[in-house]
This record gives sequence, C-alpha cells and structure tokens, in this order.
Amino acid sequence: MPELARIRDIREKNGRQLFIVEFEEHIPDYRLKKISSDIEVSLHDGRGKSPAQNKIIHALIGEITREYMGSVTPLQKKIDAEDTKTAMKSMFCDLVGRSEFSVANATMSDATEFIEFLVNFCIENGVKLKNKELYKDFNIQHWVFCCLIHNKCAIDGTSKNVEKHHAANLVGMGRNRKKIDHLDSCFISLSAEYHQEVHNIGWERFKAKHHVDFVKLNAYWIKELKIK
Repeated sequence: MPELARIRDIREKNGRQLFIVEFEEHIPDYRLKKISSDIEVSLHDGRGKSPAQNKIIHALIGEITREYMGSVTPLQKKIDAEDTKTAMKSMFCDLVGRSEFSVANATMSDATEFIEFLVNFCIENGVKLKNKELYKDFNIQHWVFCCLIHNKCAIDGTSKNVEKHHAANLVGMGRNRKKIDHLDSCFISLSAEYHQEVHNIGWERFKAKHHVDFVKLNAYWIKELKIK
C-alpha cells in the first residue's frame, strides 16, 4: 500500500545516498514488522508543466484531431479536440500503467512523457503534422528514434524506400559490415533521396541543413531493426 512521505534530508555515506523521510501518517508497529528492508520509492517531480509544454501538447492534440475527425465548425473542433485528448490520455495510461492522467495538473516530467507518447503516435500512424519543426526541436533524439523504429524518414516522414544511415562509424568506404560493432554506431532513418544527399555533402552539413541528429541504439533495437 503506497504511503505519502516528505524528504527531510539527503546524506552521502560510502558513495551511497541516504534519504531521511517523514511519513504523513503514523505507521502502526504491526505493519512495520511486516515491511521488507527493500522498498520501492517513486520520486515525484514537483515542477508544473511549462507553457511551452502546454503549447506542444495542445498543438499535437489539434494535429491528431484534424487527421481523424475532419471538424468544420469552431464548436465541433473544440468538442472533437476534447474527445481526442480523452482518447490519447486513456491510451497513454494503458501504456505506462497509470490509473489516470491530467494534462492540467501534469508535472514537467509527466508532460514530457505525454508529449513523447503523442509524437510517437503521430509518427507511427503517419499523422500529417503542420508544426513538425516544433516537435522535432522539443526532443530531436526522440523524434529520430521514433522514425527509426517505425521505418519513417526523419526529414519528410515518408515510409517508402527508407534506409538506415550510419551517422558515425560509417559503413562503406572500404569498411566491412560484418566486422562493425553497431553498438558503437549512430543511426538515422532517411529516404533514398536524403540518404544520397548525406553521402554527397557529409553528415555535419546535412545535420545543420535539416536540423536533425543521430541516435545510438542498444543491442535490443539493433536486433529488432535487423541492422547488419
């Protein structure tokens, strides 16, 4: 059973952090005797979401609403946006194992997690985004990662002829793919057109021109994406 507590002090001992906490309610002795020495602690972000995060959340909700609802009148758009928000919050809660989620009361960490969920949904489902640069700039690493796992071009969102570019430890140019350790490589998914462009002008110029970046993948995703 979860108990609310307040952190009163944090100390260092032998390279470890010691938390001194004060519980809001007295815990009876009979319960203390049953408590394991190993406990799970949830650290809550006390910062409220920022105005920028609020803007991005509602912009993404608007994009999804336009894609699926086809609202015409201002009133219908508002109603449809609320329906979309409710559906997205429900899907988000199912994914992260929460019983409820409030945009209005979201912490900064919660808002970031919800934005990343919405961005992933849009990329996975091919939602046409009018404010794509806004979402890319919020977390370009997350954007590129979502494009990689859903086989979408990180520049134009196409799913046709998409290739995975090694943005570091480049394959080709005399290097043997079979001897490359992909855990040392960085990747970005690009259409054939943009993949050719990055080879023509080089990664640094390409990165500056298109405002993108590469990401590192762990062993699970390298295997899952069949990178060879």
